[in-house]
Amino acid sequence: MKRVLLFLPILVILAVCLLLFIGLQQDPKKIASALIDKPVPEFYQTDLLQAERVLTHKDLPKRVFLLNVWGSWCGYCKQEHPFLMELAKSIDIVGLNYRDKPQNGLAMLTQMGNPFILTINDSKGELALNLGVDGAPETYLIDQHGIVRYRYSGPLNPQVWRQWFVPELNKLEAK
Repeated sequence: MKRVLLFLPILVILAVCLLLFIGLQQDPKKIASALIDKPVPEFYQTDLLQAERVLTHKDLPKRVFLLNVWGSWCGYCKQEHPFLMELAKSIDIVGLNYRDKPQNGLAMLTQMGNPFILTINDSKGELALNLGVDGAPETYLIDQHGIVRYRYSGPLNPQVWRQWFVPELNKLEAK
């Protein structure tokens, strides 16, 4: 009995180390979302470009599109922005300006260009909270029925696009 008690702490430590090792093998950019295969949450937010206009989930495109969470305060968002400008030529992108001062978001779009067909002002982070946003940038792939199909946390670039989004888009086309 005493021998078992001597080895018990060692077994617990080994088990914890094994779990940590397995966890470290996971891709931190591929974050599961409770919204996968569920509709984009209902929302009523102002349009960043036209503050008098209220956007709702009914204004979202009725075709496959990306929902990109960004902020002018976010260095990685600025890093991914040129790629978004290029990507917008082939897929619609809705922007969610997250926890930002509207004038700062507008200034960034004026300076760097606007890849978004709609730009939602989420200065209080309400919609982001309902989406389960961890931070910016994050990008969601939404199907033509408004269902979240994929979520990526981190800046988009050509490699990420090919590795993660193209296979997801191919799945949607196959349906």
